[in-house]
Amino acid sequence: MPRGNYMRRYYLVFETESLHKTIYPLLEATTIGRDTSNSIVLSDATASRKHVRVRFWQGSWAVEDLGSANGIIINGERVEKTSIKPGDSFKIGETIFLLAEREIAESKDPLHTTMLAISTIIKGEDSRATGEEPDCWSEKLADAIFKIPFFVPLTETEREYLAENAIMHTFNAGEIVLKQGDPRRSIYVVLDGRVMVFTTDHAGNELELATLDAGQFFGEMSLVSSKPHLSSVSTIESSVLVELSYASMIKVIKLNEAVKKVLVEYYKARKSDTQEKRARTIKTELAEHHR
Repeated sequence: MPRGNYMRRYYLVFETESLHKTIYPLLEATTIGRDTSNSIVLSDATASRKHVRVRFWQGSWAVEDLGSANGIIINGERVEKTSIKPGDSFKIGETIFLLAEREIAESKDPLHTTMLAISTIIKGEDSRATGEEPDCWSEKLADAIFKIPFFVPLTETEREYLAENAIMHTFNAGEIVLKQGDPRRSIYVVLDGRVMVFTTDHAGNELELATLDAGQFFGEMSLVSSKPHLSSVSTIESSVLVELSYASMIKVIKLNEAVKKVLVEYYKARKSDTQEKRARTIKTELAEHHR
């Protein structure tokens, strides 16, 4: 919602007891629940399949129940529908969401604008922040993103679309980002920190496949193959990741074939590398078995 040279952005922030924090852009009517057709899909077993809808209503944001079992809890009371303002939180099942608002100077680059808005949420409200100013931090992350191969061919419109729909995650060290077999087909970009990609063999032993630093990405194997993830990903240190959903990526790929070409090239290279590492591991295990 523009005002002069400023942009006002709204987000739903989901926090767990750890450093893990997820920030969802709030651009339109958003549904939340366990069903995969929702805008925000929860793994919370106490949430209903179609739990709530958050939408702009009569000049403000509102949250409304969709016939859930546990309802919406605000200030300890169950409500069917109510307006919410920035800073308000609501609970569905065991999950708590906070409505956040950020108004920032509009940048020529939409990705930088999004990074700046989100960095004030991640760093500006976190007592464990590094002390860096949000603008400096967002500049650092924007620089890292510009180096990512599949961002290079994007037009300004395509970049703006991905930036506005990006979901941000912060993780503490040692947290699982994705599990082997996870059906999600998003692309994840490491903005800050480091992650480890690994798999497990039939005996449950871990095999490290790669370590990814800021400016690198993962998830293209599942997106390209349409299959669940063949490996798991965990954070090596406190990390910030941006998630580009399957729906967002498919829309951009349809508009720009060059993006798909880059992803397919990475898919082939990483698939080959994974197969080689697994083959070496099996060969080593067989050799040790016959000793």
